[in-house]
Amino acid sequence: MQALVVLIQSPNIDFDKLLSMSREMFGYSLSAVSDASHKKLSDSERFLSCLAAMKDQKAPVGLSPHLLTHVSFSVLVATNERNLVDVLEICSSMPFTIADTVVRGIQAAVITGTLAQWKIAILSGCHSSTESTVRYIFNKILSLFEAVNLNVWNDCTRKNHRDNTLLLEDPR
Repeated sequence: MQALVVLIQSPNIDFDKLLSMSREMFGYSLSAVSDASHKKLSDSERFLSCLAAMKDQKAPVGLSPHLLTHVSFSVLVATNERNLVDVLEICSSMPFTIADTVVRGIQAAVITGTLAQWKIAILSGCHSSTESTVRYIFNKILSLFEAVNLNVWNDCTRKNHRDNTLLLEDPR
């Protein structure tokens, strides 16, 4: 069985409350810059842009690294026991729930973490020292985040490994 990886939980932001209350508190719209942007933003990116605007009304739109802990995501991973143990080891700073499935040897886990935690875990999981089958799982998780416009790995170097998985290297 190939690994199953699904994004099952992302932030549900009440923009109506946030924007109406913050307009009263700050005297300006926290979303003015992001609303004027021609870039299609995810709710998480718009939310983080609003948080940045709390400090600086003209803050650039985007995923500010120092604000990534304000949004959390849960990912469902189903794979063989050995690979799942390796995935959970890499995600050790995040809470998880694990259970056996009806298929012998296959377990499922829901892993929850902030975008900052996922950034670190995916960097580790997409490293050359990570076993190929585990790196494949982290490549799938990376694709989930990129599919919803949450690419916090733009500053990383991407290389294709000979086993057809993607390697991420932190430039720092």
